[in-house]
This record gives sequence, C-alpha cells and structure tokens, in this order.
Amino acid sequence: MTQPTLATQDPGRWIHDLPMSLGEYREMLLANLIMIGEIPAPAFDEKARIAFVKQRFTECGLQKVSSDSAGNGLAGLPGRSGGRSILITAHTDTPFPETVTHTLTVSSDRVTGPGVADNSLGLAALTTLPTIIEGLGLELTHDLVFMADTRSLGKGNLEGLRSFLTRADNSILAGLSIEGVQLGRLDYISLATLGGEIECVAKTWNGIGGQDTIAALNQIITRLRNIPMPGEPLTRLILGSISGGTSYKTPANSATLRFQLRGESDAVVDGIAEEILTICEEVGSYLDIDVEFDVIARTRAGGLSPGHPLVQNALSVQQSLGIGTIAPAHSSAASVFLEQGLPSLTVGVSLGENRGGVSEYVEIEPTLKGIAQVIGILKAIDGGCCGDD
Repeated sequence: MTQPTLATQDPGRWIHDLPMSLGEYREMLLANLIMIGEIPAPAFDEKARIAFVKQRFTECGLQKVSSDSAGNGLAGLPGRSGGRSILITAHTDTPFPETVTHTLTVSSDRVTGPGVADNSLGLAALTTLPTIIEGLGLELTHDLVFMADTRSLGKGNLEGLRSFLTRADNSILAGLSIEGVQLGRLDYISLATLGGEIECVAKTWNGIGGQDTIAALNQIITRLRNIPMPGEPLTRLILGSISGGTSYKTPANSATLRFQLRGESDAVVDGIAEEILTICEEVGSYLDIDVEFDVIARTRAGGLSPGHPLVQNALSVQQSLGIGTIAPAHSSAASVFLEQGLPSLTVGVSLGENRGGVSEYVEIEPTLKGIAQVIGILKAIDGGCCGDD
C-alpha cells in the first residue's frame, strides 16, 4: 500500500509557517551552540561534551538519560502509544584536538570557530529540540530516542552509532541524523568508502642519514595515481594528507599518506584496495622499507531509493519551507543504518563555509528553517511514511 506524502496529506501552511513560531528559541539554540562548541571533543575523547549534553537532556525533562558502553549520550521522550521509536542523532566529535583554542565568535549573522559546523551546531539543535517540541505542544505517536553519538569521525569510523544500533532491539522505526551544514542536504545513500593510511618507516636510521621514506611514499603515490578509476560505477581516489620528516637536511625516518577511496560499488572498492596493498608490498620489498597499509574507516554502498516514501516526504517538507535540495545524497551514517536494515536520512541545519578550518562558520538566520525541517520530517516518520502500521 502506497504511503501518503505530506503533499497529499495537505498539511496547509503549518510547515511553511513553522519557522516563524520558532523565533523565541533562537537564543537558546545559540547558547547551546556556544557552550557545546567551546568544549573540545576529538574522537575518542568526547566525555566532557557528552556530560554537558546529558545535563541539558535532564533539564529538558527527558527520560532515561544515560550513557551506553560506547559513551553515547542517550535520552527518551515517550509517545502516545510507545512500542516503536524514532532515533534522532547528532555526532559529538569534531576534527580538532584539545590543543586548538575552542573559543567561538558570535556576530550579527554568523557563529565562527573550530567544529561549529561539524558538528557543534547539529548537536546544539539536538539538545534544543526537546524544549521546542514541548513548547509547540507536539505529541508524537511513537517514542523519540535522542542520541549524541561518539567516535564518528576518522578512525572513530561511526563506532558510537554502530555500537548502539548493533545492540538495539527491533523497536526502532527509522533514523534521522542532524549535521550543522549544509541546509538543503538530504542524504539517504551510502557510498562504498575506504579510509586508508599508508606509513613508510625506515629500517635503518642514525639521525644523520638513512633511507628516504618520503621518496618511497612518492613512488607509492605515483603508482596509486596510475590505478584506473572506473567512471561506471563512479569511483574516486582522494589523497587527503601527507606528513613526515623533521628537518630539511636529514631523510625522513617515517612518512604517512592518508587517503579515501570512494565509489558506488563495494566490489570495485574492495578490488582497488587489494591493488593498493600489492603496491605497498612491492615498494616496501624493492626499497627494503617497512610499509604498513591500515584501513581506518569503511562504509558499504546502499541506502534508500529516490522514490522511497521517507525521501519523498522529506522533499515535501523542504519544498514547503522553500529549502532547495542539494545533491549528491550521500551520507556515511546511512551505511550504519543500512547494516541493520533501517531507513535513515541525514539533514543539515544551516549554511556555512570553511568546514574543517579554525575559521569555520555557520549562518544564524537559516537555523530556524533548519529546525523546522527536522520537526517536519519527524512528523512524517511518525505519520507512517516508513511503513509502520
């Protein structure tokens, strides 16, 4: 039986006018953003930020505020009938270590600082949402589970979310992940990705001269760039960062390349990974240098179809709010939900730039429209667009 979309349900102007009803919550959202954003939270060290989020969950009156074995911050909001639940998440970690100054700057139109877009704003939206739901008098049929998940980025490999879903019962109906940027993203597909690290380490080194690991890494990079990347299914190799050495006058004792392989086919990505391993072994043997190839993150291809009722309902919400949908529709979180057979979406709350830099910023004005979008999608899921009877 075809599930109705918001458009066919004729919700009137409720979704369209919702941002105007959220104006009184803007200051709370910004306050949560500043307090969250100024707590450092690199992957595997999010404990202080999780503690703050749990405190906010408690102040909002949520139930069962707790942490699980992965350190995720959890809380619940009961629905009218219970039994089934909707999981709404935002990842806690940022790519910045504690050594970076985490002071955020607020101007008339933006908030600037490390991690503000990825993902302090997403987490601030998650912690503000319970108060907004209460203030609007919204009561959903299904329970809501709020989760600030840990170990998402880099070597974290989405382990917080994966750990929770692996242990969860079958009551979860669908998942909605909140990111700070970009407003208009509607991610429901997971690419096949492999995040890798290749390290060359000299076997002999006396501090003055020895094996040149940077030259060895250069040979590996040259051969990597000569691997044919299929256009169908689309596949790309992204060389992300190179590090090594301490001085201009001595050969580097070690050198490291970090990269990501991404594509539309698991089989193709797995095959190219085997080629990369062979290259590392051959260069290491030829130059008599230790070469280690480690996979630090992996996702599988899959997700929802564009015609899935959840996707269509979310598009209806964005259109009602005048949000232009941004392509492509790829999210690594979709892979984790896919592993458990669950539909999911990832959306952004605002617009911003300089992601990954200390001058990263988000715009203030679009945030209420971003929050309204989240509420509209939650209502669509609660209304049955994921096939719940």
